[in-house]
Amino acid sequence: MKKHYKHSARTVYLLVTAVMCCILLSARGRSISIDRRGIVHAMGIDTCEKGYRVSIQIFQPAGSGSDTAVDVTGANVAVAVSEGKTVSEALSAAGSSTGKELFFGHLQLICLGSDIRLDDPRELFAFALGGRNISPSADICMAQGKAEELMQLKLTEDETSAEALSSLIKTSAEYSRTIGCDLKSLFSDEGSIAMPVLEVISESDTDSSSADSPTISQSVKVAGTAVITHEGKSILPEDATLFAALLSGKAEKGSIVTILDGISITSELDNCRRKRTISAENGRLMLTTNIIVSARPDHELDPDQSNKLSTAVSNALVYDCTYLQTEMLRNGTDIFGTSLLIKQRFPKLWLKYQNTPEILLSAVDVIVNITVKVV
Repeated sequence: MKKHYKHSARTVYLLVTAVMCCILLSARGRSISIDRRGIVHAMGIDTCEKGYRVSIQIFQPAGSGSDTAVDVTGANVAVAVSEGKTVSEALSAAGSSTGKELFFGHLQLICLGSDIRLDDPRELFAFALGGRNISPSADICMAQGKAEELMQLKLTEDETSAEALSSLIKTSAEYSRTIGCDLKSLFSDEGSIAMPVLEVISESDTDSSSADSPTISQSVKVAGTAVITHEGKSILPEDATLFAALLSGKAEKGSIVTILDGISITSELDNCRRKRTISAENGRLMLTTNIIVSARPDHELDPDQSNKLSTAVSNALVYDCTYLQTEMLRNGTDIFGTSLLIKQRFPKLWLKYQNTPEILLSAVDVIVNITVKVV
């Protein structure tokens, strides 16, 4: 019995020792105090003469004894700005200038200046593919001007500036006012890139009587969706984003106004579903997109009126979606996943035109069918 006890004690001792060794090895033999760790919540990337100018928002906690982790009496982030030939070099310089070990595990938002080129996203975002533990779900947006302006926002809210900006993007994307983008989709999507555009509202556009540190709604607005191709960048206006979101399968909710018997009826759209097929007919590619949505009108309707509304909403959506998709594909712009569909269905054809996809996309004919269920 005593021998068995000694054997068990030795096993427990060895197990505890092994766990401690693993902890020490995972920490690489060093520990960093919380005061020396800079938790990065957001970062902006602009161009400069040296290469890239990076501005990072570092979480600034409340003083000791506070009941909350965020100091709601003032700005809750500190901003560090640095430059480098590459984004990675600029980030290293930021760590040196702040005197902190930067931690990117909580990075929520990456904002690009309007002058940033995305010819090769993997080269620009090489810093995110290294050992910085950046989440692939980090949101990506584009500033209408300088990304640094967004990073310099000083908000007095019960959340950090990065959380407020990410919430604005997610809510706008949920209601199809823009199309969201994150690191994962940026690297995995074939075709063109679409991402939200944020604009800093000038002081003259805000209420001068508001507090020194305004809320997010007083500071920033969504100014459309940037569509980026090898040829350049264009801005998709908000009123066309619903159609793009439906066609790309990223629509969750939306709204549309139609005229029924001389009355303007606003229908809230949800339960959006999309199914696509592509085929070759008479030497042309035929892309068929079938979409089903539910519509909730703001008026009480009888069955006959509901049928009329269903037809009216369907016709309006089909017209606008068909026009948008036809024009964008004709110009070689693809935010709908058409390139990936062709690659999967006709791999030999894709290989033939992989260096000139715009030629292939311009040869695609479009059919859009939309079924609207009034509920």
